[in-house]
Amino acid sequence: MASVANFRAARRMPPAERYPHGTRARYVAGCRCAPCTASNLRAYHDRQDRAKALAAEIVTGASPCPQLWTAPDGTRRLRVYARACPGAGGRPCPLRAHLRRDSKGGVCRACRERLVWNGLVLADRAKAHLVELSRAGVGYRSVGEAADVSKTVLALILSGKRQRIRASTERRILDVDAQARADHSTVPATRTWRRIRILLEEGFSKAEIARRLGYRRPALQLGRRRILAKNAARVERFFRLTMDVPA
Repeated sequence: MASVANFRAARRMPPAERYPHGTRARYVAGCRCAPCTASNLRAYHDRQDRAKALAAEIVTGASPCPQLWTAPDGTRRLRVYARACPGAGGRPCPLRAHLRRDSKGGVCRACRERLVWNGLVLADRAKAHLVELSRAGVGYRSVGEAADVSKTVLALILSGKRQRIRASTERRILDVDAQARADHSTVPATRTWRRIRILLEEGFSKAEIARRLGYRRPALQLGRRRILAKNAARVERFFRLTMDVPA
């Protein structure tokens, strides 16, 4: 069955002659000449180097992990790995593998390869994250600018027309947080007015707060339900500096 699937996949690929010699694209298309083979080998080593570099950034250390295994006599037994792979990319290790003392980057080989794997994945996680960011006041256009992803692709993901995306696209979307919101976007005003009430209890007047925030008019003209993201950021910054609250 695998050979049939590979044959069908090869038929969908463009002919090798479309790409110049000495490129990995031509190697994948079927050419096995020396320059194309060398290009594919260089790409492999570059991918391994990127995987090791990304794995070195993982701060979660190995920890004991129980695992069921089948003994030679067919019985199921429980063993505890003293150093189990913590996983990578925000996901647990699919193999729940044991880490050797000389493991590079603190994760297993499968997780290292997953860090740079760029195959197709379901767009469900990316869509859920986009919806969550939208509720926090970050529109898909702002996400596109922060993640360097086409706005058209993000719109298709939100509408459900794009069911599968590249793994790298998913990673860039998931890396975007609420800090990417545009100044003209709106956010719920509940937290901001809570901050203002605390400042009023501390003795500040609304005119003084408006002056400290840089408004020309000595009045707080803020909506009760939703306000501009830049106004919420102003109030939050002033509140933290005045009340000595760490970020």
